[in-house]
Amino acid sequence: MTRRRDRRERRWQGVAVSDGAASGRVLRIHSGGRHSIYRVSLDAAEVEREVRRYRAAVRLARRQLLALKKRAARTLGEEHAYIFDAHILMLEDRKLNEDVEAVIRAEGVGSEWAVKVVTDRLLAVYDEIKDDYLRERSSDVEDVTRRLLVALSGESMTGRRLTEDAIVVAEALMPSTLAELDFTHIRAVATDVGGWTSHTAIIARGLGIPAVVGLRDFYRAARTGDTVVIDSGSGEVILHPTPETVERFSAERRAARESTAARPAVDEDLRAPLATRDGIAVTLRANVELPVEYEWVNRYGAHGIGLFRSEFLLTHRGSMPGEDEQCAAYEELARIAGDEGVTVRLFDLGGDKMPASRLDAGEEQNPALGLRAIRFCLQHPEVLRVQSRAVLRAAARGRIDLVLPMVSDVTDVRRTRAVFEEERVRLSGEGIETGPVRVGAMIEVPSAVLVAEKLAREVDFFSLGTNDLVQYTLAVDRGNDDVAGWFRSLHPAVLLSIRRTLDAARAASIPSVVCGEMAASPAYAAVLLGLGARELSMAPTAIPRVRRTIEGVEMSELAGIATECLECATADDVEESVRAGLGGRWPHLFPPEILPPPKSRG
Repeated sequence: MTRRRDRRERRWQGVAVSDGAASGRVLRIHSGGRHSIYRVSLDAAEVEREVRRYRAAVRLARRQLLALKKRAARTLGEEHAYIFDAHILMLEDRKLNEDVEAVIRAEGVGSEWAVKVVTDRLLAVYDEIKDDYLRERSSDVEDVTRRLLVALSGESMTGRRLTEDAIVVAEALMPSTLAELDFTHIRAVATDVGGWTSHTAIIARGLGIPAVVGLRDFYRAARTGDTVVIDSGSGEVILHPTPETVERFSAERRAARESTAARPAVDEDLRAPLATRDGIAVTLRANVELPVEYEWVNRYGAHGIGLFRSEFLLTHRGSMPGEDEQCAAYEELARIAGDEGVTVRLFDLGGDKMPASRLDAGEEQNPALGLRAIRFCLQHPEVLRVQSRAVLRAAARGRIDLVLPMVSDVTDVRRTRAVFEEERVRLSGEGIETGPVRVGAMIEVPSAVLVAEKLAREVDFFSLGTNDLVQYTLAVDRGNDDVAGWFRSLHPAVLLSIRRTLDAARAASIPSVVCGEMAASPAYAAVLLGLGARELSMAPTAIPRVRRTIEGVEMSELAGIATECLECATADDVEESVRAGLGGRWPHLFPPEILPPPKSRG
């Protein structure tokens, strides 16, 4: 007897990685699984023939990837096609291929088994990495493995052409699978796993397709043909929505389109000076990491680049970039940022930020509290010196600042600045032109907050990294689902830390910019402004939404709401104050779906 499927409305909460909203029918795609592989033993006479078979499969897979890259460049633009360079380079990697061939020869096994053995080793290494960006690069290994196995099997990997608009649903959507789809018929993407830096997220943003990832068991519940609603604004996915939900969603989409149509041209509107209704000026800057985001800085009206996460220069190429390569990257960013300038974050490496095999970094039991960020750079002065020289050289061509991550006390700043000035003198002695560079501190750990007044006398500006500040203040690993309920950005201790840091910067007459995820949420951005922030830095795509919110509020009112929040005893109380304060005063700007949701009380 067949059990009837549950078609009640069900909701999932995920991570929004590409803005927008859509409704439609599910198209389930299975792309993340591995083929069933068996260990086939070979006779000695068959081994070299098997090696030649493997090499032929590599050549075929490479030709397919080159064709796919060309299609991606044509459809997405050259700036997005670079994603497939990583796959091509992996196929061309001498060590990878030598390792596979060594397994074939040493164990006398078929190519499929040898590929599985070698790539499983690689994936095991990636599983141990805590850094989101590096860990998500394991999808590249799985994607290349899948392509190799298909090439060895003789199967076809022709792209799927969709006959109607679809919401693509997968457990783990490989980037090449998404790129092979007919883009004109994809309304949105929803996956069980993934994050902001995954290649699938990058492609979705490049296509302007709404995408929500990290939905856990959504793939298992959905079936091709099911109705689904995806809202990247809230990160919510609704399966089997009721007619009332669909109508409410459609009404909200119509209102959003009408609001967009009524506003002036995007570029002119977003480039104008920004102020609250009572005339307090606010500056919005852009956080960037990936090349695809560079062009968005000016498109979305950012006033310069508030944070460039320079680790991308390492992670996209797999090794430490040289001085010239870094200098060229910083010059390009300074050109894009213009007079407003770019703030380059010193490499936030070490511990959970890079594999243990890199730069002789040993394994650590607690990487988040280990040799990372400024500690890593001071422990590896060659890394610090190369990056310092690159920044100083690039500063001769544009406005560039340098910010030091995970500063814990004044000594970190003094030691780093000493090295920085030594390299300035050395460059001058070599006859190489340098430019002025302001040096700032990232306030991310409680000790930095407690000595903020002293730090403010040693640096030129503060950057508040709220993601790590919440993590370290509350002792909660933000990547651990088991303690996710304790990660509360509006915890009173976090707000008090932010207020103290902003006050210290103001007293020392130095700028301060808040550059964590809190700045990208209209409700949280409003609280930050009430606490005294006047510069916020966020993903470029978040700027229009935050800007519209700021234009509609009064700073005096926000200051009152923030004061109420600081007097609260718990995060629940703060969130209730935010819901009542923002939702009550400006319901048109802060509808319930963008406010902190009420916590269920058991």
